[in-house]
Amino acid sequence: MEDNPEPEAPKHYEVWEEHWPALELFLAMRTQWRVFAGMAGEHRQGIDYTALYGHPKFARLSFDEQDERLVQIQHIEAGALAVMNSQSQSAEQEEEDRRRIHDLIMQNHLAQQELLLNEMRTRMGLDAKGRFVA
Repeated sequence: MEDNPEPEAPKHYEVWEEHWPALELFLAMRTQWRVFAGMAGEHRQGIDYTALYGHPKFARLSFDEQDERLVQIQHIEAGALAVMNSQSQSAEQEEEDRRRIHDLIMQNHLAQQELLLNEMRTRMGLDAKGRFVA
């Protein structure tokens, strides 16, 4: 039995006081991402700004404060997108690797079957189409 190591303690990060409102708003928007899913997997485009503009924490701000908060949110969003989309690409790459390995295994398996069939045909005196050779 393997010993499971203890889970790593959560990391704590300090947030400057002037950035705290932006972080709170960003976290409040955590379910408001524009996500595209297709044959290549999913890709996050960014926060749905329509939902952001309508959020009470944003709507109550003055225009100058909204501009400042939007810039802060966009900085957080850029970092989050880089991480989330790179994780998605890693998962896609792993799936592609699995498919490639599966295909190689199947090709090898089929080649071995063909060799065995040819050997059986030879021993039984049959040609490649399974007809008896005189």
